[in-house]
Amino acid sequence: MTLLVVLVLLLILGLSAAAVLRDSASGERFAHNLRQQQLAQQQAELALRHCEAELRKPDGSEAGLAPGAFLRDPMLAQAGLARIAWDAAPAWRLGANWTGMGGPASGRVVLPQELADLPLSGSAPGRRPECMVELQELADGALVHVITARGFSPAYPTAAGVDPTALPASGAVVWLQSMVLLGELVPAGDASARRPIVDRLWRRILQPPLP
Repeated sequence: MTLLVVLVLLLILGLSAAAVLRDSASGERFAHNLRQQQLAQQQAELALRHCEAELRKPDGSEAGLAPGAFLRDPMLAQAGLARIAWDAAPAWRLGANWTGMGGPASGRVVLPQELADLPLSGSAPGRRPECMVELQELADGALVHVITARGFSPAYPTAAGVDPTALPASGAVVWLQSMVLLGELVPAGDASARRPIVDRLWRRILQPPLP
């Protein structure tokens, strides 16, 4: 009887230890996934803020710019941005627009490596974050800049990404978007002139673009 009781107790202890180990492993996976999501969101925010800051700069088409004015990235030149009606399908929803390295005709910018790196060790993204800008005419006639950005976690494989909807099991992708209404360039004639942000709407995209 004593041997039987001891064997039952050992079985109970073994099952309890297995449950604790399983819970610990699940907690570790949850913490890892949460960290990947947070780092990917930071990367997406970096790209979003970068494009917003560039759009506030003059793009060279304004008259009376002071010599040495800080011009925006030529990939975001106002004349080269796609212009869509308020009820038309936006360009950012097409996965084909997110392949390649972007260019002056795409309105898409891939951040340089020095801007994409974070100061924490091991937090460099698997792929550099990027943003796309297009002009959208609202129902009331106002013209706003729609900025769509995506950021990648450190565990995101560098080779992945031909298909923007593909999500590797070891990494995370976060999509963010803002609609920005910009004012007139001020102060005029100053080399550090910037456009003020009159209004800004921010959201997180839960459904990524179609391939």
